[in-house]
Formats: sequence, C-alpha cells, structure tokens
Amino acid sequence: MTHSSALSVWDDFEVPAHVRGRGVTLNIHDQLSAFVPQQPGAYLRISSDRFGLEAGVERQLEDSQDTRTRLGWDAFAKVYKENDTSAFKKKKIIRPDGSIDWVVVRPKFRQLLADLASGVIDGVVFYDLDRLVRQPRDLEDLIDVVEYVKRPVIGATGGRMNLINDSDRHMARMMCVMALKSSEDTARRVARMHLSLAQEGRIQGRIAYGWVRKGPAKGTTIPTEAAVVQNIFTSCLTGETAYSIATRLNREGIRPPEAKLWSSTMVNKMLRNPRYAGMVSYSGRHRLDPSTPWDGWSLVLFDDTGRPLRGNWQPIIDPSIWSQVQFDLQLRRQRRGIPAGTQRAPVTNRYLLSGILHCGRCGRGMVGNAHRQQTGTIYHSYRCPPNAFGGCGRTFIATAPAEQAITEGMEAFLTRMLTAATSPQSEESEEQRRSLQARLEKELTRKQDLLNRWTAGTLQDIGVGDEDYFTLLAGLTRKIARLREAVTATDRSPSRATPAQDLLNGWRTGTLRQRRAILKRYLHGIDVLPPAPANGADPTSRLRERLHPRWKTLDEIDT
Repeated sequence: MTHSSALSVWDDFEVPAHVRGRGVTLNIHDQLSAFVPQQPGAYLRISSDRFGLEAGVERQLEDSQDTRTRLGWDAFAKVYKENDTSAFKKKKIIRPDGSIDWVVVRPKFRQLLADLASGVIDGVVFYDLDRLVRQPRDLEDLIDVVEYVKRPVIGATGGRMNLINDSDRHMARMMCVMALKSSEDTARRVARMHLSLAQEGRIQGRIAYGWVRKGPAKGTTIPTEAAVVQNIFTSCLTGETAYSIATRLNREGIRPPEAKLWSSTMVNKMLRNPRYAGMVSYSGRHRLDPSTPWDGWSLVLFDDTGRPLRGNWQPIIDPSIWSQVQFDLQLRRQRRGIPAGTQRAPVTNRYLLSGILHCGRCGRGMVGNAHRQQTGTIYHSYRCPPNAFGGCGRTFIATAPAEQAITEGMEAFLTRMLTAATSPQSEESEEQRRSLQARLEKELTRKQDLLNRWTAGTLQDIGVGDEDYFTLLAGLTRKIARLREAVTATDRSPSRATPAQDLLNGWRTGTLRQRRAILKRYLHGIDVLPPAPANGADPTSRLRERLHPRWKTLDEIDT
C-alpha cells in the first residue's frame, strides 16, 4: 500500500523576493567599506591662520575632493571648515547643570558628529588624522557615532584609514595618543621659551594700545595713543569709573585699539596691564599661582630678589602711578563687598525681576535701576544694559506695573496648581491621558523602526526613498513633541519636590529672595518685547502684552 507524500511545511509559504538568497559574511567590514555615500561630508582644520587666508584648508579641500573622486562618492553635501582652530588646547566650560569641565571647543567638529548620527551626511573624508583629532576623547566620540551608523569615515592621507574597520580604529587610537604626546611636548617647549623670553624682558604676544604693533618699529611709543593711556590712568586716580571713562572716550570720538567702541572691560584690562609701567607680564603654565584678570599684580613677573622685571620697551606710565591705580581698584572692590581672591561680589538683588526679564531685541538680562527725573521724583524701571555692558540699551519697562503683572500671573498659576493637586482626577481626563500616552508610544515605535531601517539600509522595503526619509523623520519628531506636550498638559499630579500649597504661601508671604527662587523654579525667563503702537488700547493691557514668559516643562521643574 502506498501513501502519498505529506505536503512540506514550505509548500504554502511565500518568501518575499527582496529577501531571497540573503546570507551572511565573515568579512562584514569589507561589506561596510563598500558602501558608497550619496551625501558625504568633508572635515578640514588648520591650527594657525593668523591672517585668515584659509589657504591651508583650501589645500586640504583639494586633496579631499581628489580622494572622494577616486572612491566614487557623490559630491560633498557639507564641508566643515575649522580655520585657525586648535584640536589640542582645552578650555574651561560650565555646563547647564553647573558642573565644570575642560574640553576642546570645536563647534564644526561637534556639528559633524551630530550630522553623521542623524543622517544629514552618510560618510566623511578627513584630510589626516592629526587634522581630525588630537585628544583621545574626541576620537572616541567619533568612533561611537561610526559604530552606530555604520558609515565610512576615511582619511585622504596616511594609507586611506577608514574608521569603519576595527583594525583602523585601533591604529587611530595609537596614532592619536602619539599625536597628543607630540602636542604636549611642543606645548612644554613653547611655554619654556615664552618664560625665557619674558625673563629677558622681551615683548611677547600682541602689543597693547599705545605702541607700534607691527613692523621694525614694533614696541615704539605712539604719542597720540600714549596720551590717551595716560589720560585713562589719571582719570582713574581722580575717581572716574571704567564705564565713565569708556563713555567719555566714545563721546570724544577716540577710536579704541581693535573695536568700534570703548567698553568698561577694555578700560579695566588696560588699567591692570603692568606692561604700561614697563614691567614684564607673564601668565604662562610655569607660574605656580594662577594669574587673575582682576589683580594686576598677579600678572607681574618678579626676579629672584622679589623685584619686578623690567621690559626692554618704552614705558608709558610711571610705575608708582600704576601701583597707585592697583591700590585704588582693589579699594573699590572692597567697598563693593567683593571678597579678596574672588571676581565679583555676591549677588544682592533689590528688584524682583532683575536678570529674569530679558530684552526682546538682544536677549540680554535686564536690571532694575532708579532714575531721578527733572521734577525730583525717582522713576524705577528695568532696562537693558548699554553696549559697554553687552546689551543694546534700547529696551526698558516701568518697574511697578511689570512686577504687578508678573505677581498676579504667578499667583494665578500657583492657584491652578493647587486646585489641580487637590481635586480628584475625573475618569474622562484619565482616559484621555491614557489615550494620548498610547498614541505617543506608538509614534515613538514608528520613529525607532524608521531609524533602524535607515541604519540597516532597508527603507526601500517599505517603499521609502532616501529623500523621503528626512521628511518622515521630521514629521514624526514634531508629532511626538506635540503628543508629549499634550500628555504633560493632562497630567494633574503636583510637583514631586514642593507641595503646591507651600509654594503659594511662599509666594504670598516670602522675602524678595524667596519669590525670585520661585520664579526661577518655573520660568526660563520673561522676554520684554518693544512697545506696540497705542491704537487706543488700555496702557495696562499694552504693558502686559509686552511680557512673554518662557515656562519650564514638568521634567525641567522636577530636576
């Protein structure tokens, strides 16, 4: 008896055409290296270009274009140029959370990392590894992105290093450490040379205002500028402030050294410069005690006997006058309550909204001040600082009505918080919140799926072209942001840090300092727009329309 053969489990199974025959390979990096970018980027950098000619980076661009052509890549979508930028020197920065870090500041390099990670570019040609990075931290940041996006990053020199290959990445790490050692050796030799030149009394760096700054006569006094310097020191000894001196010089039409207008910062820097008294200034790495910009004596280089070293240039100010100016400046700092060894006095606010209001024109924080009018009455207002202090000086608003509007607005806001915290959630609002949360999670899943397909190169499987990818990604990002805002708006839970009732009581009965703390807790700031035409509108309404609060999100408040 014969039996018909059983049907195979695969007989009624259809394999999509685009995945038939797909396999695996042990040479995964060879497959990745074969990828041909359609919108690559080029990174170019040179450490020193004093005259801004960009000749060095242009030569690098020519070699990078040649490499791109040989590889068969499409034209560069973006070129990242960092001219006259060091990849070795670190700067001290203060992060938004208040932490301090020392990093190499290279905006274009960071933009390249962001663009490569987000898909704006899909490959990079760099001129040489020592042009790309000099700090291992920067190299590891780039390697992290390359491992995530799996896109080539190739050098135009040095054997065409490709960071998509693990062997080239390890070689790059070793070469980066060697380049870092070379940079540190050079920095040590240069610092030692600068100390030696300073001890010999020779001029280093940029020549200050008052002397010839270029050519064979470098360091020779310019009589007209020297007279301005002497006037600045004399005015300081007679009691004038740096701001009043700068304002007077601008009013008299005297041009500053390398700016359009004089500023108080510029004048203060001149008053503390020991070179004007013929003394050597040194603030390099060999100084044990760090120099500070607010203490002129901390810049002076002394000999073994404790006397200031004299330079081989023509002094403009007598040393005794310079010394007296330093004494007067330090005395002024003490009168302002600035402790010794610190840069500025502790902040003591007399106005509720100082620093919280921001100029709608330039973004500078506005400060409260009192102005005596011709009638003898004192007019209080918040004003944008003038040019000498970094503002535009064009925006101001009356103190009393502005504070009243913000006080009423904050009380209404805190009252709504208290009502929301004490009233039970309705079933309808809870259902709405759950629905919004589900939609949000769905859109997040869609976005992640799109990112995964872009990384794997399978967008064509769902009928999406490379050009449509960024449009879809941007649309999903906007939709997710709107859903997050909607979920936050329906969240009735009170803040986890402080009960709403305590905040409301603190706002009503708290001190000026406590009320400012509450404002900063919930606001990034309040923009003050320029006044609009009257058009018969109520003055109070017009003033309130000028105030635009920038509220923090719930996540920002809780953190």
